[in-house]
Amino acid sequence: MVVSPFDYEAALLACAQGDEDALQDLYQHESPRMLALCLKMLAQRTIAEDLMRDTFVSIWKHANSYDPQLCAARAWIYSILRHRALHRLRVTRPAQSLDMGWTDNLPAADGSHKPTSTMIEAITGLDEAQRRPLLMAFYNGYTYEQIAARLQAPAAHIKGCVQTGLNRILEQQPA
Repeated sequence: MVVSPFDYEAALLACAQGDEDALQDLYQHESPRMLALCLKMLAQRTIAEDLMRDTFVSIWKHANSYDPQLCAARAWIYSILRHRALHRLRVTRPAQSLDMGWTDNLPAADGSHKPTSTMIEAITGLDEAQRRPLLMAFYNGYTYEQIAARLQAPAAHIKGCVQTGLNRILEQQPA
């Protein structure tokens, strides 16, 4: 695994000080991965691009609220992106149309892609009963009840699977 020399924390702190070059560096470094996540979640390129642009505007405006003691800078950036994407999904896809907007296009667990990080390795190491509900919640923003309806399982069971999966991922992360 290649470790990125990019310093996300320094970039965010510089953005908080009004350094436009830091925002440009952050954009150039992270925008391809962020766009890929937006596309995965929203499935429409123009909407994904708009959402990513809005996310970077929000990062710029709120960089001064980033606290390095609360979370990693990259996690903070992606939490903004994911929150915006999930909000967009919930607005455009009512809960009643759960199956109509669903695609089974989740990342493969069969090893058909090469893991690029410890997190991906941990996720691909989960069994299908844990992995699928976890990815449905993350990528599609589904609630336990929506996942349960889709997978025809009790919501309490789905909640347990997601929690077990998250715990297994945490156990595999470096200290």
